[in-house]
Amino acid sequence: MPAPRRGTQGVRAEGYGARVRRRVLVTDATEFLGPGVVARFLAEGDEVVDVAEPLRSRAQVEALVAQHGPFDVLVANLEAPITVAPVEEHDDATLAELFDRLVHPLFWLLGACLPPMREQGAGIVVVPTSATVLRSSSHPIAGYEAARAAQAALVRSVAREVAGDGVRVNGLAPNFIENPSYFPPETVADPDFQRAVRAEVPARRLGSAEEAAAVVWWLASPESSYVHGTVVPTDGAGGSVERPRRTFRPGGCAAAPGHSGCR
Repeated sequence: MPAPRRGTQGVRAEGYGARVRRRVLVTDATEFLGPGVVARFLAEGDEVVDVAEPLRSRAQVEALVAQHGPFDVLVANLEAPITVAPVEEHDDATLAELFDRLVHPLFWLLGACLPPMREQGAGIVVVPTSATVLRSSSHPIAGYEAARAAQAALVRSVAREVAGDGVRVNGLAPNFIENPSYFPPETVADPDFQRAVRAEVPARRLGSAEEAAAVVWWLASPESSYVHGTVVPTDGAGGSVERPRRTFRPGGCAAAPGHSGCR
């Protein structure tokens, strides 16, 4: 089990004036938005339990929460590779892996973390999903999109269940964000990839890990205290406009084969 790491400042608790140190759980901490999120919460003075290993069972999650919880904030950062294939080629093993990594762990995390939050009358859950929950990809990634859409549906449904208990559940819909899982440094540095990004993303650049972490932090902060059940677009306006078919694809950039692709 991971050992908690502590920041030095602390934050203002919702409804209180004093600065407090919150206990934060971040999953898949070395993947997707995890590194930037961990760094931001530590910089803000929170105590962070960052879990790098995949969550493969309810018992594993319950043991984690029993040992290190209860948590004031859960960042359910979950990562899975993108399968690019027509829907008829999504076999059972592919679908099982996607849902075992993106959907089932979210149910387990909510089941273990929410009861103490509801009992204490306060708590925050933030779920990074994907921009595909707001606008479908132009590439055949139906299995991945379905799993991410399930996450967004959980955010909206569970938010209604727990809002009256002082618990907030929200998500964000990122794309075109520098991260080790989908846009690693070797991809970002390639000139062909950079040209493709400028052509496709209205903001004409990738977002940084720090910018994505800032959205997570805002959703976990008192500044968003009346925000419940929303999924915040975080994609440089990439999902806001009609675009031609992408010049790079999940799993490989057309201009530079072998690159990690967009999500």
